[in-house]
Parts: sequence; structure tokens; C-alpha cells
Amino acid sequence: MLSISSLTSDVLLPLHFGVSLSDSVLIIALSAGTVFSILVALLSFVAFVRRRTMSYLFIAVAFSTFLGKTSLGLTYLMGRMNGDMHHSFEHTLDVIMMALVLAAVYYARSSEGQKLGSN
Repeated sequence: MLSISSLTSDVLLPLHFGVSLSDSVLIIALSAGTVFSILVALLSFVAFVRRRTMSYLFIAVAFSTFLGKTSLGLTYLMGRMNGDMHHSFEHTLDVIMMALVLAAVYYARSSEGQKLGSN
């Protein structure tokens, strides 16, 4: 039986606190994240092209930040970025995503009945 006291720090602490996965598991996770990020970004841009509203554009760009985050992970894994830079850029993308989603909600609730390019 598993008890709280028998859990190691590997289970309790997320990766940002220094617990590391093996490179192969990390590569698989980042690869899957990249594939799904591309899929979500493409689908959101397809939705934007069909609807042509600012809200859909904001959501499509917000979903594209997932691709940026997986790219940061791959860059860090290849050793081209230190941990502090990776962490800072990752949280910057979180803030950008939040701002874009809030902007999408704002525009959806305001004068969003019109398509882009119309008056």
C-alpha cells in the first residue's frame, strides 16, 4: 500500500523544482506536445478563416503559444538555452496567452457581430 510518507520527492515535486525525466521520455513528451500544438494551432486558424472575427483571431494566436512553449522545451533540451531563460520565456508566453484569451472574450462580448474587414 502506498502512503504519503513513502512517496519520494520525485513524485511530489514537479519538473520545475529540479526533478528530471530521462531524455528519451522528455523527447517523447515534447514530440507529442509539438504534434498536438501544431494540430490545435491549425484547427484554430481554420476556425478563424471560417468566422473571420477578432475573437477567433485572438484565440488562434493564443493557441499558437502552445507551439512556442514546446519549441522552448526543445531548445532547452538541445542545450541552446539555459534554465532561467527557458523559465522566463515560458511564463511570458503564459501571460501572452492569458491576455489574448481575455481580449477574445472582450471582443466577443462587445461589437463582435461584424466580420473582419467590414464596417
